[in-house]
Parts: sequence; structure tokens; C-alpha cells
Amino acid sequence: MNNIVDLSVLRKRIDEIDRQLLPLFIERMKLGKGVADYKRANNMPILDRAREIEVLNNKISLLEGEDKALENEVYEFFASVMAISRGLQAKELDTSEGYDFDEILSHSTKKENPRVLYAGVSGAFAEEALIKYFGEESERINKKNFEEVCAALKNNEADYAVLPIENSATGSITDNVDLISKYNFYITGEVNLKVEQCLLAPKGAKESDITHIYSHEQGLKQCSEYLKRFKNAELEACSNTAYSAKMVAQSNDITKAAIASRKNAKLYGLDILAENINYSSSNTTRFVIISNEAEVSEKADKISVSFTLPHESGTLYNALAQFTRGGLNLLKIESRPVRDKNFEYRFFIDYSGNLRDEIVLGVTKNLAKQTTEFKVLGNYEAGA
Repeated sequence: MNNIVDLSVLRKRIDEIDRQLLPLFIERMKLGKGVADYKRANNMPILDRAREIEVLNNKISLLEGEDKALENEVYEFFASVMAISRGLQAKELDTSEGYDFDEILSHSTKKENPRVLYAGVSGAFAEEALIKYFGEESERINKKNFEEVCAALKNNEADYAVLPIENSATGSITDNVDLISKYNFYITGEVNLKVEQCLLAPKGAKESDITHIYSHEQGLKQCSEYLKRFKNAELEACSNTAYSAKMVAQSNDITKAAIASRKNAKLYGLDILAENINYSSSNTTRFVIISNEAEVSEKADKISVSFTLPHESGTLYNALAQFTRGGLNLLKIESRPVRDKNFEYRFFIDYSGNLRDEIVLGVTKNLAKQTTEFKVLGNYEAGA
């Protein structure tokens, strides 16, 4: 005989229980607002960890008989309710300190005939990305490395700069993530560039001649599998792939080679000893366009923010929960150590949306209220 209860009956009973739970949940949240008022008046932190552990243990102690098998589920349920309550308290206390979203939204158009900075020499992948985004006729200014690019942009030597920020095979280029924060820049656009690395050497050289190989550290990483065949060769990181090609060309030494793009062979008169040597066939680098001012156009569909959180349990959960509640697509999250603070981190998040949309702006404001430091890094069109 089949004793399985019909699914519709189970669902009806669940709905009845939820109707009973809802007013109790709302009443609990209202009490949480009262707790927030008390904590504000008495300058108390949102989280009282000892109190929370005591409450959770008390809930577990109420279980008897077969219900004890649900200890983990009961713990998670009440921990989640308490985390939601803390989020509501944070909103009441408004820890965002009034972040100025109007300033972010005050600019919507790009500068005409811009001057654009990039790192390296002619033939650098950053220059290719610059041309892809701004066009061949754009005014281009090169600097030796990324730090010099950022310093020049901060001094208003140009309108924009192009920085590689992420590679599909090797991950984030963390130094450049840190530079954007250090110089307080905004991201105003992005461009994705398919990267095909080649081994370049002076005319007449063969692979067997090579004893020294130069490239940017990202180039060396992207070609790590191929480079295993050069067991005795020295690998040396340079500031830029194109610079390494130019340096090898100037040396005219057949024992030296560079990892750079095919374009550099023609630019600097080098032979291509091997093509497409990056271990990932879909090797793509994401470049961002940065500026001293934010720009949010009607076509912007990607948002980047950075923030720090109170050093308390559940704060990251509360922050990320805003995206689920707002129905926004979280694209990426990573963390970087906060300088001069032990084991504290700054979070970087990318998500879909336009800050001119009321729902998206509301989610972002709620996110800001969960944080101790918050900044919109940019709202821009995602790269194809």
C-alpha cells in the first residue's frame, strides 16, 4: 500500500505554516529596530557574539527525542534570522555615512578627442586594447610601467588610461587592482582582448639557441607549459611584453628571446620561433578604462564597487544577500589585504545593472549601509 502523502497536500500545509511564521517574523524584525535604537543611544556594536552564541545554544537545548537530529538545521535557521536582524540594525544605524551617489551620476558622456595613457612601448597589448576601444586615431601617451601611468593620470596629463586588470587563464592582476584604489580612480569602460603570445628572437635564431627569455610576468605565466621545454633557460620578468621584444631586438643576440604579440615581430624585426604558445587557447585579458571622474551613461550595464566590512560574524553574508533580494546578477567577488591592518580585507565586487535604475540604486545603497568604507569604482558598459 502506498503511504506517500500527495505533494499538493504537503505544499498546502507548508503554506499554512508560512502564514503563521510571517507575522511572527515581522514582529521580530520590529523588535530588532528597537534594539538598533538602544545600541545607537548607548554606542554599542551591532554584533554581540557572546549573546548570539548563548541564544543559539539555548535553541538547540530545546530539542528533544527525534528532533535532535535537526540540530544543524535549527542552528542555521536561527543564525540566518539573527543575521537578517543584524542587517536591519545596520540599515537603521546607517554605517554608510551618507555616500554621495549624486556625484557618481553627475557625468554621463565621455570626453571628445581624449588623450589616453598606456604602459609599455609601441606594440604593447595595452596599446592594442586602447586602439580597440578609442580607435586608431586616438592620441596615445606611453609610460614605462603601470605606476607611472597612474601617477600621470592623477596629474591630469591625460583624460584616460588603460590598465589590464584580469586574465582568463591567470586571474586578477592584483597590482593594478590595488593601484585603482590607491589613486582613487573610476572605471569608465572595459575592453576584452584576445591574447596570442609568440616566442620572438633575432633573425637566424633557433629554439635550441635560446638561453634567456624575457616578458612581462603575465606573459611568462600564460606560457608556463610551453616554457617547460627550456629547462636551462633563465626567465626574466620585464615591465611590458613589447618592451621585452624591443630589448631583444636591440641586443641582436640569438640566445635571447621575448614573449610578445605577433605584431612585435614586424615592429622590431624579429623572427617568430613559435606562435600561440599560451597554454589556454581562449587566453583573453580584460582591460579597464580609468579616469579621475566617474561616467555613467544610459548604456552602462556593469557596476564595480569596493568596500570594507565590520570585523564581525555575518557581515559578508549580509552584504551579499542584497543581490539576492534585489534580483541582481553578481559577476565577481575577490578580496585584497587592507594595508597596515592584519588580516583585514577590502572586497571588490562586479555585478550587473545601471545606477540610474531605481532598483539597482536601491540595492547599491543597501549594500553601502552594510559597510565601513564604500566606493563605487564605476558603472560602465561591459566588454564584448
